[in-house]
Amino acid sequence: MSAKIKSRREASKGVNKSLDTRLQKRTRGRPALVNADWVLARADHYRSIFSGGNLWTRLWPDLKNASSDDGVRELFERTDVPDRHEFAALASLIREVVRDAAFPKRRDAQIGFLADSLAGRGLIKPRPSRDLVGRMRVQRRQTPRIIRFEVYVECSCGYTGQSHNLACQKCGARVIWPFETEI
Repeated sequence: MSAKIKSRREASKGVNKSLDTRLQKRTRGRPALVNADWVLARADHYRSIFSGGNLWTRLWPDLKNASSDDGVRELFERTDVPDRHEFAALASLIREVVRDAAFPKRRDAQIGFLADSLAGRGLIKPRPSRDLVGRMRVQRRQTPRIIRFEVYVECSCGYTGQSHNLACQKCGARVIWPFETEI
């Protein structure tokens, strides 16, 4: 008798659920406080801001000597930094990150450390923010993608065979796709 009940339960599993509910990925644990893709995009944006021109060389001496959050806030407001109001709002977090014992000594490492730490915007602490950005970068590198593809061509020069980088191997004539216009 119990075997029949069990088999009926297994057969009806998922029948009453909507399609959206069945397609959603099940997650365990606490819900995420931030969207990981946004944190990664923000970290990349901050890196590009700090790396641009000689901004870091102008900011760094005053940033490491700032004694208060107001000093950091004033530094960003008087310096020509893109998104300076956003950085001024994160003054206490910036000061915390710069005072961290693990803060690197080299310029590029400092920029990356600060950018990745600030990407969580205080919704998550600096260390988990760096960990999240690191995991997302590894995931982005490991995502499979097509590096190069070849097609079989018959060229007007008489060559018949596989193309090389979408061009004839003999004369170099490019393959014209339907969305490209011939010049």
